[in-house]
Amino acid sequence: MNEIKWVNTLGSLALCASSLFAFSNAGAATTDPVDQLYNFQATGTFNGPATATNGRPTYDISATGRAPRVKENGLIVVDTPEKEKGNNKGKDDDAYTVELTGAKISFDPFDFNQQPFPAIVNFTCDGCMLKYPDGSTLTSDPSVPLQGRAIFAYGPVAFDPTTPNILTIRMAGCSGLHEVAGVGKLAGKVGTICFNGVFHFDATNPYALTGESNCTIVTHTPPSAP
Repeated sequence: MNEIKWVNTLGSLALCASSLFAFSNAGAATTDPVDQLYNFQATGTFNGPATATNGRPTYDISATGRAPRVKENGLIVVDTPEKEKGNNKGKDDDAYTVELTGAKISFDPFDFNQQPFPAIVNFTCDGCMLKYPDGSTLTSDPSVPLQGRAIFAYGPVAFDPTTPNILTIRMAGCSGLHEVAGVGKLAGKVGTICFNGVFHFDATNPYALTGESNCTIVTHTPPSAP
């Protein structure tokens, strides 16, 4: 009896999923979903606890995202802009760069002088704006805010003896996005951005923050309003 119920449940879920898929793709202008991968090299400017909620340290973040190459074995290769142009010769330039502006990353407070560090330091990101060369603009969706984590429990990702003050920590997080300019290949789409990279914390200078991440951006055209 349990097996019959399980099979029936799977059938109902499949029917529901197929109906939702047909509805959500009705009237889509381009093939959905649109999957993209970008490597971001980010720089943060300290905004100060005074401007953050509950005194959380906040940084203004900007970055240029470049589309990396993915080898057959799955390894991601990030080229210099000069080499990138050679590898992508003859292809659509709009697909290879995106500008990140307006992002504000706020961390839960922690002190480099008090160890051990917390296993997890949570952070949020507001005001994210991703601008594409064709005019498409993705912004953070406040109803699906970013929930990120700097994972100190995993220890330093790398150590450079020439810069012992730099602590490189794995981080991860996702948030919702929606397109607001109404132009370009992503016009009117919604979706998510997820990243898996590192923050470079400077133990001697809390005003300095850099980071890098390979980010996936997946978007689709939402259902038309009835």
